[in-house]
Amino acid sequence: MHIYIYEPRSNAFSGLLSDLEAAHWQTVAVGDDFFERELGLLSSDGYADRPVLLSEQPRTVEHIFRLRKSGCRNPILVLRDQRDPEAAMEALDAGADDDIVGPLTGPELRARVNAITRRFHGHAAGSVRIGDITAYFDGRDPDVAGTPMRLSQRELAIFQQIALAAPRVVSKSVIYDAVYGMAEDQPFDKVIDVYICRIRKKIEEMSPSSDPHIRTIRGRGYKLAPGGDAEAGQQAEAPRLSLASRSHVVQKAQLG
Repeated sequence: MHIYIYEPRSNAFSGLLSDLEAAHWQTVAVGDDFFERELGLLSSDGYADRPVLLSEQPRTVEHIFRLRKSGCRNPILVLRDQRDPEAAMEALDAGADDDIVGPLTGPELRARVNAITRRFHGHAAGSVRIGDITAYFDGRDPDVAGTPMRLSQRELAIFQQIALAAPRVVSKSVIYDAVYGMAEDQPFDKVIDVYICRIRKKIEEMSPSSDPHIRTIRGRGYKLAPGGDAEAGQQAEAPRLSLASRSHVVQKAQLG
């Protein structure tokens, strides 16, 4: 998972970066100039789940205000060196989702972000049952008919994007942006289709009804639904916006 980190202190940044990368976070370091840019893309599907971790600095609350004013829906977390109830209240009132006293471990941050993200998508619990599948939002592999289904790291990242959106349709471009972002080594365009095919095959082999559960909604994307609900769900869904415009591509390159 990608995470934006604002930590101007080089000595503190190096330790935090090491902990997060050990927990498989893909970190993007940002400075004060990041908050002066056009931040609207952060609220776009595919980017909206990426957390922003801000260390306690004189401009932290100002940066939170800027993010929220731009329409940013991303999880925003503030990291402090010591407890400060009044400063924490100010950050939360400005729009932060969580205020944490360090030191912070990568797994703890992941648990906090997962809780914020699943509530944003309308899932109060840490898991959801859809047909034969139980999908977890804490990084665990899903269960199919009570048996864990082993997924690669990339397969799990793609599956969780579809599970978080359930029962809505999620477009291929949203999945692609959420999983790959603006990485220099972006794969070919059909890679999502290839991974979806692999995941479907695994589900189908484990499902008592041989149901692959992941549906292709032609021209729109994918949704997670058991066989009997697929047709009704396809009629009820509203179209999602595409992120393929050239202007958004330029913005992506700026945000990193």
